[in-house]
Amino acid sequence: MSFAGRMVHAVLFEVFALLSNALLLPLISHVDVQKSLILGVFFSLAAMLWNLVFNMTFDWFLVTIRKNAHKSVFVRMVHALLFEGTFVALTLPVLAWALSLTLWDAMKLEAALIAFIFIYTFFFNIVFDWLRVKLADQNAL
Repeated sequence: MSFAGRMVHAVLFEVFALLSNALLLPLISHVDVQKSLILGVFFSLAAMLWNLVFNMTFDWFLVTIRKNAHKSVFVRMVHALLFEGTFVALTLPVLAWALSLTLWDAMKLEAALIAFIFIYTFFFNIVFDWLRVKLADQNAL
């Protein structure tokens, strides 16, 4: 996929994720749609920033400490678990504070949102790939 295609994918992914979360969060908690959307924007921006910092640090570790930049399936699994784990650890107190929840209640809410994003990501990518192929076929005519 081209750089432009990846940009379209990333923007559409975030826009639909924010809208979905803004509608989902009020259904599973006491949060109104406006606050849900504000939190969604905050967490989306925080995830992008953390992604940059974490990936630069992880790559530095692989090259400098491990002396091997190869990313096997195991290394990619460790990377994903560490990224998600550290992101949750950093944002959980913010979520608890913003919604006036205990850390335990915030953790349960976060678990539900992570499960939703996992499923959302799966289906979003299937639909995106299908539409991309359909549009490419139409442009070939």
